[in-house]
Amino acid sequence: MSDGQNVRTEVVPEVVFLGKLVERIVAGKIRVPRFQRPFVWKQVDLHALLDSVLRGFPIGSILVWDTEEIVETTQNVGPVTVSSHPGGLVGYLLDGQQRVSTLVGTLRLPDGVEPIVHDVDWRVYCDLDNGEFLRKPMDGSEPHHFPVGSLLNTAGFFAACRRIESEVADKSMAQRWLDEADRLASAFRDYQLPLVHIREANLDSAVTVFARLNRTGRKMTADQMVSALTYQEGQFHLAEKLGEFKEELDGKGFGNLDRVFLLRAILAALDRDIYAKDWANLVVRSEVRAKLPDAFESARKGINGALDFLRSLGVTSDRLLPYGLQLVLLGEFFRLCSQPTDEVVALLERWFWVTSFTGWFGGVNTTQATRALGEIRNLARGKKVGVSVVDLNAPAQAFPERFDGRSARVRAFLLYLASLQPCSPRDRERLDPGYLLSARGTRAVGYVSSSLGSAKELFSSPANRMFLDADQVGQAFVDLTGLNDAVLMELLPTHGFPADSIQRLRNDDRVGLIRARLETLIAGEREFMQKRCVSLPTTRTEASIADSEASDEE
Repeated sequence: MSDGQNVRTEVVPEVVFLGKLVERIVAGKIRVPRFQRPFVWKQVDLHALLDSVLRGFPIGSILVWDTEEIVETTQNVGPVTVSSHPGGLVGYLLDGQQRVSTLVGTLRLPDGVEPIVHDVDWRVYCDLDNGEFLRKPMDGSEPHHFPVGSLLNTAGFFAACRRIESEVADKSMAQRWLDEADRLASAFRDYQLPLVHIREANLDSAVTVFARLNRTGRKMTADQMVSALTYQEGQFHLAEKLGEFKEELDGKGFGNLDRVFLLRAILAALDRDIYAKDWANLVVRSEVRAKLPDAFESARKGINGALDFLRSLGVTSDRLLPYGLQLVLLGEFFRLCSQPTDEVVALLERWFWVTSFTGWFGGVNTTQATRALGEIRNLARGKKVGVSVVDLNAPAQAFPERFDGRSARVRAFLLYLASLQPCSPRDRERLDPGYLLSARGTRAVGYVSSSLGSAKELFSSPANRMFLDADQVGQAFVDLTGLNDAVLMELLPTHGFPADSIQRLRNDDRVGLIRARLETLIAGEREFMQKRCVSLPTTRTEASIADSEASDEE
């Protein structure tokens, strides 16, 4: 890393032929540093880039940092293993990895190498009939499917041409395809693109350039940004650590949690602004970088403590968590206080239920949320015995009229629904709502009936949703009507159906069933709130859901 001195960055442009660029990369003269994000393009992206080259469209410049410093790099570019570090001046790729990987992978894929890597098939063909790029058909390629991997390889190009000559009986057709193959190869051989070299720069400057490029239009996750800015060979790598932590969270039902909340937990552990946006100016500071490993471990400890606490409340999946910031603040509490008193635990429980049912985090600004964080810290440190930033006496939001799995208010309702300990209509075994939601998303909460006639407002109501078995699809009404009365008497209360539901099922009264269940759910949820010291809503239902973001308070 740098010694902190200012270094003037020199920018040197160069125009290179596509084949020459690929050769440099395969020879290891241009390398992909490990602080780069992984390959994320899809098959359609590969084909689109190749189509741009064929048409002579610009695909943007490639940015490299030329230095004699040794930076840890990846062994592969796409599916292709490149040569080892040649020593001396080497160009480290700062911008263009997805494009470079596509070009190297499709043009230089060696024979015998598994073509499907990163969930894409690098063995791409060009249809000489229409100029479209495609994967190898399942039943094998046709003579007019020209292998892209042969375009810059003289022997391979002539072999593909000989196949056309030998397998196509119509000589005029064969000649037309050969002419198209020659035009295709010429387009790739003659294609030039700008290569921009950054020189006289240190690693801090290089990764800052890299980060600022991504911040100004090229999508990159926040943790990858921080990892780029804090990267040191053989040392702490935040993106990898967060990836490991995400796998750990996945086993606990929280694998879908947005990484931004984990980063905010780390910022909280660093005693920094959890809403910080300018990663480049923040984490490139040496005093912050040095604290990241300890801050990560401390934040992970706090998050795990918070998850144990949430699990005791029935929050067993990130899809049952109304707000991601609830986890951030609770994680900060348990980071600072792993063994709270019974009184403090009771206060935290009420705080959670109130913020969930009132939609508190959906209606406050960053200043109020930061004040709430400070209050939680003081509570953990024993400097406070109560909370005031969150009004614990505020009324809950009314029962939602529309089911939206992203809504914090709907997730609070799902916590009530899960508390009924729903059972399977098939075998009456108890369902696991957290597991079902983690595995299936909102499909785990299927429709009771898809046919409600003119009562269209009931179709999207939460009263028309219930937890279903992992492999069940379609409406549940038919399955319910097939059960005998004794089974229904045991099953229906676990899903919030009233006592008269059996007769409505027998009469095929779907609208009446959903209306009656709606009233039962509203009453049951209000009782659920009262037991958790949440003030009841001033109205029973609301016409729309104002708070539609469950965990993305950006």
